[in-house]
Amino acid sequence: MALVSVWQQVKNGELVNRAANRISGAQSRLGRWEPLLLGLILLLAALNGLLHVFLVPPWQHYDEPGHYEYVWLLLDRQRLPRPGEYDQAMRREVLSAMIEYDFFRPLGPPPNLLQQDKPLWLPFPQTTDRPFYYLLVALAVRPLRHADVITQLYAARLASWGLYLVSILLAYAIVSELVPRGHHLRLAVPAFMALLPAYTNLMTAVNNDVGAVVVFTLFLWGGVRLLVRGLSLARLVWVAGAAALCLWTKNTVAVALPLLGLLLVMAALRRGWNWRRLALVPAAGLVAVPLLFSWGDAAYWYRYTDQELALRQRVERAPLGRYALALEMDAEKPGRRAINVLLSDQVEALRGKTVTLGAWIWATRPVTVRSPRLGGTQANWPNVEVGTEPTFYAFTTTVASDTKGLYVVFQPLADRNLEEPVVVYYDGVVLVEGQRPADDPPRFSGPDGHTGTWGGRPFTNAVRNASAEQGWPWLRPWAVRAMRRLVSPVPLGPFEMIVLVLDRERTGWVYRPTATRLLQSFWAVFGWGGTLITPAWYRLLTWVTLLGLAGAAVRGVRLLRGRHAPSLKWAVLFLGAAGLLVWGVAFARPFPSLFPWSRPFIPVARYAYPAIVPTALALVAGWTAWPRLRWQRLSLVVLFALMVALNAASLWRIVTIDIWR
Repeated sequence: MALVSVWQQVKNGELVNRAANRISGAQSRLGRWEPLLLGLILLLAALNGLLHVFLVPPWQHYDEPGHYEYVWLLLDRQRLPRPGEYDQAMRREVLSAMIEYDFFRPLGPPPNLLQQDKPLWLPFPQTTDRPFYYLLVALAVRPLRHADVITQLYAARLASWGLYLVSILLAYAIVSELVPRGHHLRLAVPAFMALLPAYTNLMTAVNNDVGAVVVFTLFLWGGVRLLVRGLSLARLVWVAGAAALCLWTKNTVAVALPLLGLLLVMAALRRGWNWRRLALVPAAGLVAVPLLFSWGDAAYWYRYTDQELALRQRVERAPLGRYALALEMDAEKPGRRAINVLLSDQVEALRGKTVTLGAWIWATRPVTVRSPRLGGTQANWPNVEVGTEPTFYAFTTTVASDTKGLYVVFQPLADRNLEEPVVVYYDGVVLVEGQRPADDPPRFSGPDGHTGTWGGRPFTNAVRNASAEQGWPWLRPWAVRAMRRLVSPVPLGPFEMIVLVLDRERTGWVYRPTATRLLQSFWAVFGWGGTLITPAWYRLLTWVTLLGLAGAAVRGVRLLRGRHAPSLKWAVLFLGAAGLLVWGVAFARPFPSLFPWSRPFIPVARYAYPAIVPTALALVAGWTAWPRLRWQRLSLVVLFALMVALNAASLWRIVTIDIWR
């Protein structure tokens, strides 16, 4: 009988109405208390932030000495510091303070403070960075500009702490555009951010990531407001100005520029919603692809040249296959080169052995060029005279038994007085074990140049794509120049970045440790990225993250398929696109260096924190998507009990750690 009664209530809509009334009543009660609860969240964030300001020892944040140096130089010079500028006395004082606070204990002996003949070493100077964050911090430090460096450092940290509180308020403002007063997400998202240990730790450091987070969040707020409320001149100026501030703050938030274009497309579509309209968004993005990219550069070759000519050219007289490598020599740009990096197993096979490097070389006119060389060896590589017809050249050297990496380099310019540019061609590049005859070119088994015989002996070529038969995309030179102006400095050049992403054979291993590192550092990693909490926490947080993201996907699909306002759907899509783009760029940062012996850079989540609001919104909304309606409040209690415990564990770790890094 009970089942029949329940079914009758469902059929009549009474159960749904009762649930809706309960939700409405809960939201009404929460709405009345919302200003007070928001104030309590801000108080919690303020106290938690102050603990991080004063418990973390001086200089024990990412690149903090270099960021402080920028602020000091700005105040001392009363202008923006120039790249490479420094003050020896200031560095000596900072290094003395670093020694006093045991900064060098895990690193070894500190620098010689009596050094006069060259700049004192300071970790990671930032004088090439964008100035907006430093200008804000300098305003706070200015009254204390004659105080000691530790006092100024804490004043700068407190300036970041103020920006941290601003980010909490901005998160509340963004979510308030999406859900009505009294909805739990309006308070849950800022509370999540206030209790996120690694975020609080970063946002109370002297670091321009703090400024990047705030200006990008301001941009997101403007974008959401524009989509929800409609396009107006004031809102357009808001988002355009915020995007400009992003470019003036840090290169990690230069993604605001493409997002601004996406926002304008969405604004044009915001009054309606269907899947055809949605398809117009990626279609509009695809229009930009042929403008930015072209097909046909040489696969596996790292190009360091802004020449308009593709590195891979089809030539009639190519000795092998149909293509050859083409490098333009220009006396004004001597650094133009192309590099092919050997895989680690190839390096292992060639250690301590004699090798021969060869290639067919010719040019658009007779000219002297530098010979191909094998990087990672100590051999002297002579210049050679090349003509207009392909001629084979070969060079023999010995690889050291302890070499860590090898790479073939073409950097042809030998004459700095070259009057006009010359294009040099390379084909059939070959690197094999043993001494092989230069006057008897190799005979390849196929146009790819992978195997063949040379000097009567078979070989397997260590050079990948030796005759440039394989092609892949390349970024057009005008786009590279624009990127360098907009997002410089960057750790890798745009061309190099593309090859590193595409070269899965060499760099594919890095995805797993990168995902692990990003996840751990999103929740709780401190210092310079080397201070972690108990491993069991990260196993638990992995499941929290996966459940949250899966729930967010479910909620997103429900939202898009439901009867919500089209403007709300576009706003949520905009936040999702921003979050995916920022995290995607962070995920693409880590690829191994060009030089195989260099330690690969595996990034931490501070590069993705500009998307903290979309991320926090996804995790909190997703976490509450799984349980039934009556258990959602309990799920929030569980989530925030976990966050409180995580905070306690993190603060205990900060207080008790003996050696920081």
